[in-house]
Amino acid sequence: MDVATVPLAAVAQQYLDYVRMMSAIEVEIAAEYLVIAATLVFLKSKALLPAVPSEFAEEPGETPEEVEERLRRRLIAYSKYREFGDELRERQAEAGSFFYRDSGDPTGEVIQRFDIHPEKLTRAFLAMLTAARPQKRTIARERMSLLASMDYIVRRLKESGDILFSDLCRELGMTREAVIVTFLAILELIARRRVRFEQVEPLADIRLFRRTAA
Repeated sequence: MDVATVPLAAVAQQYLDYVRMMSAIEVEIAAEYLVIAATLVFLKSKALLPAVPSEFAEEPGETPEEVEERLRRRLIAYSKYREFGDELRERQAEAGSFFYRDSGDPTGEVIQRFDIHPEKLTRAFLAMLTAARPQKRTIARERMSLLASMDYIVRRLKESGDILFSDLCRELGMTREAVIVTFLAILELIARRRVRFEQVEPLADIRLFRRTAA
């Protein structure tokens, strides 16, 4: 990364925009970014201005290249945090656009092998999410629709009768986005009483079954 080519105006504007949307609980992150921005300004000024003896030198044993590399790693970590935050906001906005219909007769029994707690489902989801490969962000990419994923799951259950959560993730791409959307689709289908599920033990894979009309 050549700090002399980094536009400081853009960095400052991004920082101001980011601070405006920060909540009070995230003040540590805002402070962290302020340190990064200040370090970037310092490095760029050194790259653009003639060298002048100064008492404000780098820490003993740390070269300018090492300072720049440390900054680069922190900027990458901050960029990943922003990407993750953007992804969560997009998912939240997408989930808020759905209207849920009545699930039908609430007296019908949900058939499953044993009582499954949300924590166990979450562990199975996290296990698949850890195994999924990260997907690089691009300027334009095809996004996976929650409704399309729900339709795919129902269609696969009509064909085979049952399917594993891990198999669904592999069929839909095995990216982290695919795992997240597939898990949300499964939860929505369970809520609508379109599918039932089994999990033989904690951390085991989730097996889905098509629910038939009573």
